Amino acid sequence: MDRMDDFISAVDHTLLLHRAPKLTSFSVRFRYTTSRKARLDHWVRFATTAKVNQLSLDLFLRHIVDIDLEGYQLPQHLYANEFVSKFNFSYCIIFPNGLLHWSSLKHLCIGQSALCDDVIREVLMGSPRLESLELHDCWDFNRLDIVSESLRKLVIESYMIDMLEGDVRELELEIVAPKIHSLEILGNFEKIKCRIKDVSALVEAKLDFDMRKSHTYDYLAEYIKKYYEEEEGYREYQDIVRDILDSVHHVKKLTVGNWCLMIVSIMSVKHLPTPLSKCQCLTIVTSMEKWSLPGIGILLQSSPYVETLNIDFPLSYVMKPLAYLVSRYDEVNHWKSKEIYFKFLLQCLKSIKIKLFYFEGIHTKEFIFLVQFLLTNAKVLEKMVITNVVPMRNPTPNMLLKSLRVALMLLSFPRSSPHAVVMFPYQ
Repeated sequence: MDRMDDFISAVDHTLLLHRAPKLTSFSVRFRYTTSRKARLDHWVRFATTAKVNQLSLDLFLRHIVDIDLEGYQLPQHLYANEFVSKFNFSYCIIFPNGLLHWSSLKHLCIGQSALCDDVIREVLMGSPRLESLELHDCWDFNRLDIVSESLRKLVIESYMIDMLEGDVRELELEIVAPKIHSLEILGNFEKIKCRIKDVSALVEAKLDFDMRKSHTYDYLAEYIKKYYEEEEGYREYQDIVRDILDSVHHVKKLTVGNWCLMIVSIMSVKHLPTPLSKCQCLTIVTSMEKWSLPGIGILLQSSPYVETLNIDFPLSYVMKPLAYLVSRYDEVNHWKSKEIYFKFLLQCLKSIKIKLFYFEGIHTKEFIFLVQFLLTNAKVLEKMVITNVVPMRNPTPNMLLKSLRVALMLLSFPRSSPHAVVMFPYQ
């Protein structure tokens, strides 16, 4: 008996011990094969018979390319369920024979599954109380037409372009969701042109996606260098990012990720306009390198109503900066040319929170430049808080002394607001 057999036996034994008339939550996570379908069918039947409220089928396959043959096909009885309010599943095949009816479902999270437009439409029509829909690493859909009165949050994280048949050069994903309040576009969208047509009720938007290739091969090296590292490859990206920013210009909370920031930086250096934003809370995810500054500057310039500014360092790998951007950017002259705008546009900024991945980040000249600029120009600033996601481990006296010196320098900068307070983490 191997470890997987032990796991299946343990689950079966646990279910035999269950006596309660109603089940609050049922969750399984294991590597699925078709030989285990009967056991998983039995577990799902047990959970639905017990009127389970939260159901999670967190499956994974040995080879994702075999999902059409090896993925778990959801049993037909599961498509008519009046008790599940939260449903998560991955690597599953969705194919209802009749009408789908999830009358109590409020939160649905689908991962690594094929979702054609018709299936998504059936899910939305059959889930009248659905409030949150998350799609992670899915494929096959071209349009999200959401007219649901109840759905408030939509998350799309990565599009699995590699799962599509044939040579897909590009694909357009259209989002029409006039009633949702929160939209997140995250992860890898290689070859995917995302177009937002109507999100008129949107309050919060998070744009932290990347359209570059997720992997490279030797025989594509020259193509990648030309298309993804030189100026020409980013012209189309500029149009897409600008259109998306324009589509969400009315939101109160806006998050711009590291890759989108680089595109905005390119637009700034090339003196291209960016849409004006009405957001009151702006979050910028940035590795705080030289090329980040023009993007931060133009986002601030385009957001005259911002009251809260959050700057988060990315936890993931920092991208290689575009050669064109680095060679053309002179931070001193660039920011001086826009100084007159900032004197009038930072009139509402009251709170700044800078979240560092490690405290050594305060030593960079880009970080110091930005802090000095904000303190000098934010006339109604009340507080600037610099926090540390990961505290320094076993810091040496020299490390602590260096951080103290930088902190004292930041505290010595002149402040436009007489009430501004600057706070640092205690190490």
